[in-house]
Amino acid sequence: MRRVLIFLSLCASLAVAQTTSYTNSFLEIPVGARGLGMGDAFVSLANDATAFHYNPAGTALIDTRILSMMYSSQYGSLAAPLANFFFLGYAQNLQGLNVSVDWVRLSVDNIPAAPDLTFYDSPAEREYLVKTGKGLGSFSSADDAVYLNLSKMYRFNFGLGWSLPNLPIDFPVGINFKLIHRMLDGHAASGVGIDGGFMIRVPAWSFFESGKSGRISFGMNIRDITDTRIAWDTQNSELVPRSALWGFSYEMPVEILEGEIALAYNRDNQYGDDSFGGEYVYNKLLSLRVGKDSASLTVGAGISLDFMHVDYAFLAQSLGNVNRVSASFYLDKIFK
Repeated sequence: MRRVLIFLSLCASLAVAQTTSYTNSFLEIPVGARGLGMGDAFVSLANDATAFHYNPAGTALIDTRILSMMYSSQYGSLAAPLANFFFLGYAQNLQGLNVSVDWVRLSVDNIPAAPDLTFYDSPAEREYLVKTGKGLGSFSSADDAVYLNLSKMYRFNFGLGWSLPNLPIDFPVGINFKLIHRMLDGHAASGVGIDGGFMIRVPAWSFFESGKSGRISFGMNIRDITDTRIAWDTQNSELVPRSALWGFSYEMPVEILEGEIALAYNRDNQYGDDSFGGEYVYNKLLSLRVGKDSASLTVGAGISLDFMHVDYAFLAQSLGNVNRVSASFYLDKIFK
């Protein structure tokens, strides 16, 4: 029964052409363990290979070649998940333009199929089917999306006047082109969508008059800018409306703790949800995270090595637990 509930919550049905907020819900599942560990409050902090998901502009902060991957047991244990969620991506800088190619996949297997009781006129027949629990076997669902992300960093100084120093501003911008393919019980659907995002990053000394007070950032991700249409081979279609995700963050060094702390807030205008997150990084080596998404608390941890970074996140929900492991490999350090 839980597998049915998960399928219904993650995958939209083959409905007649309509505008719905849940059509591409699998693309709203957080990618990577770092963002999930912070309660998904990552739109203004995203600076790694998962940035294409949180904010297309964030990949402009990548200054090396990165190969990233992730596995998540959606609802269930790592050994027996009810759904599987994967991510594989590659990002690098090409003469001032950052490019990443990413693949996301959600699959749900062994979904119980049941007869449509509306086809049975006899109450006795319907009662018999319900009591005996006889169904029609099972089916599966697989949703895939391939992203091409392009981003670029712009830097400029803003004059504050009154004998104050100029304020340096980082202004990364980015765009996603995404190809979506969905399979459900032998039927297929496809669509093409566009996301766009930007960040504004300024040193916090401009507000706190301290040279060691960190950085304040604002980020926005506008998803499905052109209203993404998903067309099924049943001649039905679904329309994903444009939505926005925005947030603030504050990063600051803490010398007494020999590390840095980041605090973040996100707002999802599509559902009206708020997310909060925090991260402590010790000596650029060990990370501890905590967050709160719209309904649950999350925790996470990460470790950085010379050539790779590994993260883990845990989310407890009523449908089952989410365990997520992600890793990034710095290819410039591997292939010196």
